[in-house]
Amino acid sequence: MKLNKRTFLIKSVALLFICCLALSGCYDAKEIDQEVYALVIGVDKGTGNMIRVTFQVSTYKEGEGGDSGDSDKSSGELSGTVISTVEATSLIESINMLNSASNRQISLSQAKMVVFSEEYAREGVGRYIEPLTRYWEVGDLMRVLVCRGRAEDYIMENKSLIGRSLSKDIELSFLQAANTGYYPDVFLNEFYVKLSSPYAQTIATYTAINDFDVLPEDSTEQNTVQPLPDLQPGEIPRKGGNKREMLGTVVFNGDKMVGYLNQNETRFYLLATGKFKRGLFTIDDPKSPGDYIVLNVTAHGVPKVTATFENGVPHIKLKMLIDIEIAAIQNRENYYLNPAAYVELEKYIETYFSSGILDVIEKTQKEWNSDIFEFGKYIAGNFRTIQEFERYGWREHYREAKVEIELNANISRAGYYYHPRPIRSDK
Repeated sequence: MKLNKRTFLIKSVALLFICCLALSGCYDAKEIDQEVYALVIGVDKGTGNMIRVTFQVSTYKEGEGGDSGDSDKSSGELSGTVISTVEATSLIESINMLNSASNRQISLSQAKMVVFSEEYAREGVGRYIEPLTRYWEVGDLMRVLVCRGRAEDYIMENKSLIGRSLSKDIELSFLQAANTGYYPDVFLNEFYVKLSSPYAQTIATYTAINDFDVLPEDSTEQNTVQPLPDLQPGEIPRKGGNKREMLGTVVFNGDKMVGYLNQNETRFYLLATGKFKRGLFTIDDPKSPGDYIVLNVTAHGVPKVTATFENGVPHIKLKMLIDIEIAAIQNRENYYLNPAAYVELEKYIETYFSSGILDVIEKTQKEWNSDIFEFGKYIAGNFRTIQEFERYGWREHYREAKVEIELNANISRAGYYYHPRPIRSDK
């Protein structure tokens, strides 16, 4: 069948148009060897109004299939990455300045972390975070951390000791947040949204470098299970392994760091917000002073939150359920065969967790007036419009709120012991 001239012309023009679109869509495409990927970004105070930005960039090593694990800090090379620091007025300017001294363009598409020094975070991170969130290359998987000391020094010790991929190492490190509950996993978009939210305040992961100088060489104390003391990152008594250490939660009011929760307070916070997955808790034994009980705790769903006003005062109630397995009992009490002691232990555990959560909430109210629990979302339901809620000013009223907790602990294993059978004789 022959095509008439009109049909042929239309199809030819359409084909030409499609080809033009395909070609134009690749105008800014780059070959893989034209870019290098920043994995970590560190931000410190610079001179005057400048910021000091440190980039940790993955390297190419021809013929080696990845990094060799060697380090040369004098040249900025560390375990398959190159570290560069520059002072600039903004993030974009710092990238452009480094690009001018490099044969490859720096890309943020694979960036895993942005690390602010505590000094910088206490002065306010807003002017840096907003341009970062607007930068088209930044992905959704970048985490926000605040480090003790300088971010530049932190990055100089940031390396993978197991495996060659620092990117994979960072991802696996944040999986431990779910396994321990000692620190939160905070993504950039979530962090940024809460900076200006009328409903809640934002948080970040607390981190530091451990210099391995706090582990006692010997101890005369009895070798028994004891609760982990309240620690800051960089203070875990250990030696060897990665010096990078995440522990605790940084609390913000607006865009300024105002304080932090230690690792134990962090777990209570995560429980109250439905972000806790599982973890071991070591508590005092109510039947044997000086002994401890180890609990394997699993969160059972997300807490139910209700918020009302009583005589103009906001009242918030949390209803939550946790699953408990008793992992270890130093006094060897057999709760499985003692129903009365079983009930007593259950009530003791419920009081322990309820009091711990309430203490953390009270701390955020009285010390920082920072609603990191997002109670404002539930308080807003008492207003007819968003504008009315915003005029109320929840951030100013958070410290006035009365909080109540109804917590039930479901103990699935209560310390059953298998006793040896008596020796039997046929004589």
